[in-house]
Amino acid sequence: MVHVSGTSSVQLASGVHWFLKYFARCSVSWELTGGVQVDGARLSAASLAAMQARGSVTVERAVPLSFYQNVVTMSYSMAFWEWDRWEAELDWMALQGINLPLMPLGMEALQAATFAGLGLSAEQLQDFFPGPAFLAWGRMGNIQGYGGPLPAAYMQKQLQLARRVVGRMRELGMTPVYPAFAGFVPRALAALYPDAAITPASNWCHFPDAYACPYLLAPDDPLFARIGAAYITTLRAELGWDASSYYIADTFNEMKPASDSVGYLAGISRSVYAGMTGADANAVWVMQAWLFFSDSRFWQPPQIQALLSGVPRGRLLLLDLFAEEHPIWSRTACLFGHPFIWCMLHNFGGNLEMYGALPAVASGVAAALDAAQGGMVGVGMAPEGIEQNPAVYEFMAEMAFKGRAAEAAAPGGLAAWFAEYAQRRYAGAGSLPASASAALQGAWQLLARSVYSCSDKLHNTVCDVPTSRPGLAGTEIMGWGLAPHLWYNVGEVRAAWELMLQAAAGCPRLAGCSSAFVYDLLDVSRELLSKIAGRFWADAVDAYKAGNLAGLRASGSALLALLGDMDELLASHRAFLLGPMVLSSSIGWRRCTSGTCARS
Repeated sequence: MVHVSGTSSVQLASGVHWFLKYFARCSVSWELTGGVQVDGARLSAASLAAMQARGSVTVERAVPLSFYQNVVTMSYSMAFWEWDRWEAELDWMALQGINLPLMPLGMEALQAATFAGLGLSAEQLQDFFPGPAFLAWGRMGNIQGYGGPLPAAYMQKQLQLARRVVGRMRELGMTPVYPAFAGFVPRALAALYPDAAITPASNWCHFPDAYACPYLLAPDDPLFARIGAAYITTLRAELGWDASSYYIADTFNEMKPASDSVGYLAGISRSVYAGMTGADANAVWVMQAWLFFSDSRFWQPPQIQALLSGVPRGRLLLLDLFAEEHPIWSRTACLFGHPFIWCMLHNFGGNLEMYGALPAVASGVAAALDAAQGGMVGVGMAPEGIEQNPAVYEFMAEMAFKGRAAEAAAPGGLAAWFAEYAQRRYAGAGSLPASASAALQGAWQLLARSVYSCSDKLHNTVCDVPTSRPGLAGTEIMGWGLAPHLWYNVGEVRAAWELMLQAAAGCPRLAGCSSAFVYDLLDVSRELLSKIAGRFWADAVDAYKAGNLAGLRASGSALLALLGDMDELLASHRAFLLGPMVLSSSIGWRRCTSGTCARS
């Protein structure tokens, strides 16, 4: 008999997950990246009796909060999800110990109702809300109307789905983080309220005028607090109340404030927060600290401190969003005394790349816990896209528990963690021959110290030549000022790939019974071919610049042949195909606009 106890439903679920991982040697991943891997023999009466003989284990949290999602995850990965996919994700979240998830579903319906109360018609909102795949950037005030207009049926069905998702979150003991009003308003509101301080925001990413520069209502205008309170009142009327109240709002995400005056910045945050407390006296403002990194030239320590000073201590919760590479807490006296969550961003744009900075994660979490003296209240996973690198997210989730960061940061700690991971990752194939098990252990140790030990702090580790534009320079083919780069020894990844093939040859049921093994083998193959493609591209560029026609033809032909091989290889698994994503978005769109989105 297995007995798991905990202080909440999430704690119970994470306790079950700990048992499955470290006693039963089983694995639970996203379905696309391997799904549930259980060996029935490891759960037999004899096996359970042997586990019981090991005695009980107590796992305590080092921090109370485990945060999940990036504000753009909803658009990159979840825009057309229906209830069954949400239900699976909520289960995964609970197993990972997530208790503070973002919850922006239904926001547009709530906004539409709020603006209707101010006198705006549905027609006047058509150029405001972007289409479903772009809603995240509309919520942050980067764009407006792009991909729209957003059908009213879609908004209502998203709200219907939100009720169900929020209900399950509460059943699991999670506290949702809802979007709050950040100041972005429809163009028509300026005409309706001519005396309000409404101005166009700055252009983001050179979008055409029709979709750029959403109107921003000055937070110190009385209308701001009125709208902010009305929105939260509408939200709570639709979705109910939670024991704690968390709201996320980012007025200056990748956009510059009108002034760097400390008085102006403090006044801005004070007014934004007043828009929350006007309807919820217990509101806690969750703010991304990403802006302090993305525009670090503007956000110097005095400006950061000023912005944070407008909110009472304990009522502002900072997300140190990119802490594995560019922590903010360490250069701002632990965010000037405000509580913060140490987050791993990891993924940009939902791109596929075997990548992790796990030594930096472990040492960074351990250092922040020691330095913050209680100011670090959580750890977070904030990827822009999900369903990739499952090992990274299992590792990060464990950083919330006492001792795990220090253990992983110690010499040999990462190797020990991956030794355990390799034991459970392919449980679906049952007990493996010793030779196959040894080969897989060797493969994962090679991957741990290569792709998962990035230390160069270049956040362009999410794209490569096969997914880039044609061009003659690295920055030319990537955009965003990024360029492909290599942070590990490709020979180690090739050796890992060969060991996985060796394991498959010695144990055919690996490929036949373990979806996790099939995914991992294809992902390692993709990673290796992607880096080799970079070499062929560089050789072709050098040959072109040197006027070497024969060399250009040879390298170009090799690159094209390799791309063809990658297409053929990746066409064998839906995790790497565009078609299933297009199909699911098409089906989801039709259902959500026809009224069946949230049905069970």
